[in-house]
Parts: sequence; structure tokens; C-alpha cells
Amino acid sequence: MNKWASRFAVFFLLGCHRLPTPTLQVTLLTDTPTENIIAGYDGFDQGRGNTSIAYDQSESYKWSGDSPFDHESWGYFDEHGREIAYIKRDRDLGQTFRITADAPVSLQAITVRTGFGDNAVRPGMFGEKVSLQIYKVTGTPILNDNGSNDSTEAFHGYPHNRPGDAIDPHRDDYYTGENFLPLALYRGGIFPSRADFGFTADDHNVSSDDPRLKGRYLQFRFSATAPLLFYPQTQYAFLILIDKIGPHRGFALANHYYGVYPDGHGIRRDGNGRFPPAPADPQKSFTDPANALARASAH
Repeated sequence: MNKWASRFAVFFLLGCHRLPTPTLQVTLLTDTPTENIIAGYDGFDQGRGNTSIAYDQSESYKWSGDSPFDHESWGYFDEHGREIAYIKRDRDLGQTFRITADAPVSLQAITVRTGFGDNAVRPGMFGEKVSLQIYKVTGTPILNDNGSNDSTEAFHGYPHNRPGDAIDPHRDDYYTGENFLPLALYRGGIFPSRADFGFTADDHNVSSDDPRLKGRYLQFRFSATAPLLFYPQTQYAFLILIDKIGPHRGFALANHYYGVYPDGHGIRRDGNGRFPPAPADPQKSFTDPANALARASAH
């Protein structure tokens, strides 16, 4: 699992002592949650970033050169400045957090916020199933600079290491040193419909850049037959997942690249979780045997 170094998701955790139903319900809120919050952070960048949860069946190469197949943007770069192509990866997003309450609590809901970029909610996302995974986190995050420092540029991340551009070396930093123990996987959530966002139910041409999709508070309310207890001064994490792959399936989360939440950091699970992704040959098809490792790395 890759961890965002110095990146913080917008999130709110609501505490309670009893959980009423064993389901995951996803709803849009009209405003910031304010009651029974046991942890939270509401900082975000207001740029056009599209850091997304994605499970899109269409494949494309991350590659700036020529290719007879679908390709976009740039690959990543090795220590010699050579661009390496890879296949665009599926992604889950979440956040680590710390329980600072004096006594054990059980969580009632986790609230996040949709992003502010031009790809806030993709057209294939409405009404699709989503899940939420909870982890206990042990260890201490240790910053890995990925070999880039003040004398180099970043080798991975956006903006990419284009020739002639100066790329902040912190762009490819990540954390090691933590262990993630799965505690629970809550299923049954349904992403809001077009109508929930204020569109007509039969409007199938909703732009992902529509203002009605941006900065919306998205609450995941969950429970279990035996409530999951969270203990004081203990680190936990959540990940949000899209259940099934499909066309144009994904949505962005608001986040701070440099945040000030002291008790955690953003996390992401890209592809098969290994970093960097396996190199691909953009001159061959995605299903060519030569790209088997790259395709497995992406999904």
C-alpha cells in the first residue's frame, strides 16, 4: 500500500456507543457534520487536482511518446531521466487517524468530500456499489524520498519529470514503516444517483466538471452486529473502494497536499499495491503476453 507523504484527506469521524443496523449506507450531506465528531480535518487544495478512487475498465498507457493504443500524460522516470511507460492503475483512497478519546468508542460514520477538479464524479459512478475497509495501524511512518532530493527532480508523480521542467523533489515521497491489519470490510453502500446530486434521473450527459458534483460531503454510515471498538491512543485507517470494475467509474476526493492534521496522513492503494508499477511496452496491446506483469500491476 502506498502512502501519501504530506497529503491529508478531508474527513470526519462520528462516534457513538451503539450501531443500529449491520449495513453500509452512503448519503450526501448538505453541510459539514458537526455532532459527535471524534476526529476530523477539513483542509483541502482548491486547484484542479483529480486524485481519485477509480475502477475503470478502459485501459490506457501512462506514456508521452507514440503508441497505437490509448495513452495519456507521462510515465515515471528512473534515476537517469528515462521515461518508463506503465498501465494506468486502479486506486482506493483513504486516511490514517488516531483516536484521542479517553475511552473506547465505536464509529457511526465516516464523512469525506468530493474533489474540486474537472473530473469530480465520472459518468459511470452514479448508483454503483462501494465498500469501506478499516485497518489497525502499527509502527511509525518513515519518509522515503524515492531517491530524489534538492539536487534532483522527482522521478514519479504529477507534474511529471518533463524535460526542461523543474519538479519539486517531494512529489514522489512516500511513507514506509507502518503495518496495516485489516479489521473489517463494510459492504452494501450505493454511491449517490444523478438525482441525489440535483440532476434529472434520465440525464445521462452529466459533465464530471459540473459544480454540483464538487466539494460535496459524502457520508459512509456503517455498523456491525458486533460493534467494532476503537481504542484510545491507537492508530487506525480507512480505505474507500469501488466494488466492481466498469466504464468511466471513479470519483475524486478533496485533500491537502501539505496538510496540518497531526494524527495521520492520506493513503492510497494503487493497482496491486507494489511500487513502482511494472514497466509496460506501449507499442504492444494491453493483453499482449509482454504486458502481463504490467497489467497485473495495474489491477
